Amino acid sequence: MSRPHHNFPEIEDILQDNPGWLDEAIDTPSVSRLTGVPACTLATWRCRGGGPAFMKLGAAVRYRRRTVLKWLADCEKPQGDAKDQRHV
Repeated sequence: MSRPHHNFPEIEDILQDNPGWLDEAIDTPSVSRLTGVPACTLATWRCRGGGPAFMKLGAAVRYRRRTVLKWLADCEKPQGDAKDQRHV
């Protein structure tokens, strides 16, 4: 199966113009858009454990973009991983 073609910029190009981009603190709605995980699920994970690591800045919750992207990469499973197959 071929990979879909996309026009996303390469990370190196983003970092060249925005050197601090990976370390920016982003809010829950931004993490939700980035991951596709609903904001309410992220809130539940913060209370119960799970999901990407976060920071509390007073009452504000923030996630470091680098941490969210690493968390996503850690969630990635190779195709056909026997431990995660579901039978329908």
